[in-house]
Amino acid sequence: MTATIAYDRPVSNLIDKLSATGHVTHKSYRKTSVTLHHNAGRLSHQGALDLWKKRPTSAHFDVDAAGAVAQYVKVNEYAWAVGNVAGNQSSISIEMANATLAPNWTVAEATWKSAARLAGWHFAKVIGVRPSKSNLFYHHHWSSTICAGPYMEKIYDKVLAAAQEAYDRFKDSRPVPKPGTEPFPGASFFHAGRKSPIVAAMHHRLVAEGCNHYQSSAGADVWGPGDVKSYAAWQRKLGFEGDDANGIPGRTSWDKLQVPNV
Repeated sequence: MTATIAYDRPVSNLIDKLSATGHVTHKSYRKTSVTLHHNAGRLSHQGALDLWKKRPTSAHFDVDAAGAVAQYVKVNEYAWAVGNVAGNQSSISIEMANATLAPNWTVAEATWKSAARLAGWHFAKVIGVRPSKSNLFYHHHWSSTICAGPYMEKIYDKVLAAAQEAYDRFKDSRPVPKPGTEPFPGASFFHAGRKSPIVAAMHHRLVAEGCNHYQSSAGADVWGPGDVKSYAAWQRKLGFEGDDANGIPGRTSWDKLQVPNV
């Protein structure tokens, strides 16, 4: 099963079910913005899937009336969402369920706040810049439509502020271990950037295998804070997927990591 994003809240996985329709374009692009939509109905996650099965439309995510999140398309892939090729290539689309229908197309606070938080996560973890009016859009930015509706238009500044708040929190945060996860004995060395034979060995192997996410210089034997991404990349090389490749050195990945005669 294709893994969802490593979000800190549950994400329902509908990626493979939408992919089975055959109209998902499995080609990766660099994402530089997030686009919010309303789905013109009080749709559940399954309702959105059923609709997108009938016609070649899609979005990366949907947020339902209660604020729950589902993923349909891998983040870096093309979703048929904004009616514009450049927009579909460069933007991550998040649909939102409506609380009421025409003419106002209101969206519940739980829904838009969850969508803004999710947008902030993507700006912090995928795009790499703070959300602003130049990169957090509504659908009508890309094509001739009223989406995401009159109500969302009125509260854009609140949505942007919520996305920025989430970005600021996610940008400086470290992944939180799952309950029951036993940290490895040298975790403090890893996070504090202190010398450790095992960390040095990990460094050597990361460089040797050409890990694209390795962030320290080739000759370093001390890792500074912020190398959670490097450890997550190494976990993926060890075969971990999804939330298990979270950049937290747990007991299982620690055991797999150790190199004899170090």
